[in-house]
Amino acid sequence: MINYCIMSRLGIFKQVSSMERSNIKRIGNRLRVQYTLFLLFTSVCNMTYASEPAINENTLENTVETMTVFGEPLRYQPKVLPHAYSYLDEAELARVASPLTLSEYLNNSPGVFIQGGQNFSQDERISIRGFGAQSSFGIRGIQILVDDIPHTLPDGQSQIDGLELHNLASIEVLKGPNSALYGNSSGGVINIRTQQSDSDELKLKLSQGSFDTHQAYLYANKNLDNVNIGVSAKHTKKEGYRDHSQFETTMLNGHADWQVSPQWLLRFNSQWLDSPQAQDPGGLTQAQSQLNPESARDKNVEYQAGEQVQQVKNTLSSQYQVDENNSVNLQLYHYDKDFSNRLPFEHGGQVELARKFFGANLQYATSLPLLFDDMQLIVGANVQQQDDFRQRYDNHPGGERGELTLAQQEFIESSALYTQLTTNLTTHWLFNAGVRYEHDRVEVMDEFLGDNNQSGDKSWNNTSVNLGTSYQLAFGDVIYASFSQSFQLPTTTELANPNTALAQVAGGFNPNLAPEKANNYEIGYRGQFSEEQIYDIAVFYIDVTDALTPFYNDDPDNETTFFQNAGHLVRQGVELSTVHQLTDTFSLRNQYSYSDFTFKDFSTPQGDFSDKQQPGVPKHKASSGLSYQSGSGLSVNADLLYVGERYVDNANSQSATSYWLTNIGASKIMEFEDVSFKLSFIVYNLFNQYYDDNIRINAYGGRYYEPGPEQQFMFTLAATL
Repeated sequence: MINYCIMSRLGIFKQVSSMERSNIKRIGNRLRVQYTLFLLFTSVCNMTYASEPAINENTLENTVETMTVFGEPLRYQPKVLPHAYSYLDEAELARVASPLTLSEYLNNSPGVFIQGGQNFSQDERISIRGFGAQSSFGIRGIQILVDDIPHTLPDGQSQIDGLELHNLASIEVLKGPNSALYGNSSGGVINIRTQQSDSDELKLKLSQGSFDTHQAYLYANKNLDNVNIGVSAKHTKKEGYRDHSQFETTMLNGHADWQVSPQWLLRFNSQWLDSPQAQDPGGLTQAQSQLNPESARDKNVEYQAGEQVQQVKNTLSSQYQVDENNSVNLQLYHYDKDFSNRLPFEHGGQVELARKFFGANLQYATSLPLLFDDMQLIVGANVQQQDDFRQRYDNHPGGERGELTLAQQEFIESSALYTQLTTNLTTHWLFNAGVRYEHDRVEVMDEFLGDNNQSGDKSWNNTSVNLGTSYQLAFGDVIYASFSQSFQLPTTTELANPNTALAQVAGGFNPNLAPEKANNYEIGYRGQFSEEQIYDIAVFYIDVTDALTPFYNDDPDNETTFFQNAGHLVRQGVELSTVHQLTDTFSLRNQYSYSDFTFKDFSTPQGDFSDKQQPGVPKHKASSGLSYQSGSGLSVNADLLYVGERYVDNANSQSATSYWLTNIGASKIMEFEDVSFKLSFIVYNLFNQYYDDNIRINAYGGRYYEPGPEQQFMFTLAATL
């Protein structure tokens, strides 16, 4: 059903320091991971280079209607799958002419809430049914994949610096826990698929917007018989709505698809990214945000808070169709990232991080009638390895670097086996089940020994299952029910030890922090009033233990975010979406999410927060989108988004007020003999509504609020040859 593009680390060529080599036990563990990767790779090479069976060239053409959500095609219509999902096709994605953030695509998906899109230093914070909402920065608790290659690290952090948001074919969102398929940090899944053109093509986009926003995008594709080559380049620069919020990035992408034989496809991707500047304006108090929302926090300016990123990514995918019922897929990938940032305080306020991320996933799928006549079985294995070298320095006013305060090597290694079975028990009754066993190990090697040695390691073993069934009624509507599990390991950042920090000692892991675990119970109904009116409703109940929640020490000179476990958290909610084709030219989309997320047992030295709402997530979220599409290439879109009140801390002492946002845009396609032009214009926040684009949960000093921009415009001119 869903592809388990799972991440892994391939450290065969990794260089290690002499101090690291002294740890024989760790190297032995690493060699076992590398040897497993080698076996995975050679087994596929042996299989694919073996003599090929005599298969008709049309073998890869599936005559049964399929759904390729998250990888391996499933021979079942999407409507009958027993879990909640959202799907955006190419036509709907094309409504966004010049995307800067994922929220421009996903704001209308029920159960999905995105904030922080205007602070490129912190990255967007995406939550699906509350998973990821507690992140102090960036994306946690969910998996992100692009063409089945993960952008989520083994420790659970998702990297979106290198997301290519142009030239997309589809975005699929799987909602709710799914560690049986994807392992650690799978409270939801976002799978992005890029367009794979088989013809010669040249595209150019130029965009100009408010707050000195500039973006240029170039894409070229060349088809050479059985090889298809594509390259793209993008440059984005933005001054930002708030003071001290400048952002700049340049990205180069290239891919080569080689149809080695009718049965075997190889796809190679490479990416280079340079983001020399992403300033962080910081959080404001409620009074400051109301009085002067454009302002930056004074200490963020004083200490020059922000980040710089450079990244190189290389991936290789192999898809081999053994015959019409059997296939073998392999993904190999490697990321190399250099990251530095400045935080708005002095002690340890500058971070340097050198990261390597290696991965491999091997998967076999069969549709042979092993137990039932109509059955698909997928089995797979994956390994992954993350290697971070982290240093911290004092950060003096003006962003001047001070003395070294921390130096440590951090390793995360993971290996897993998984399987998934999907079958039709009868012509109307579908059943699926999956199980995954995963072993994870985290180790820190302290290389700053002036304050004693804080080296250590932690290991976890997790088994996750999912069960789902759906029944298609006589008139075509579908009812389904499912049970699924997830676990979420603390990231290397979240494992920072508050006890050593209070003692002015750097390094080490928090020995009291445990993985977050969740059980998800869900029922849903998909139906239609007519061919022009369809609807989808899901009701869920999620039981979470040891939820990872952020807190800050009461120290104005060290505002490092630390994490603790909440005893028991219950999330329950309803998700509803409808689509109406009003006429041949007008369509209407609506969605509503109700989210009641409550701490049932949560006591800390700061107080007892039992029966309080989980901060950072609105209880009510709704959107509506009206589209007009003429036959002459003119389209007009109007979108209305409502976000309800959000609490900003565990005590629910303050909240960000609810708001309505209205965006309206239009585009016109003009076709000529050899070239087509598309002119697009959009107004964001049409009525100049004040709103908080991001909430810094439990922030020190009451600085929870990051105001969003006032009314802004974007013009885009695109040409395609």
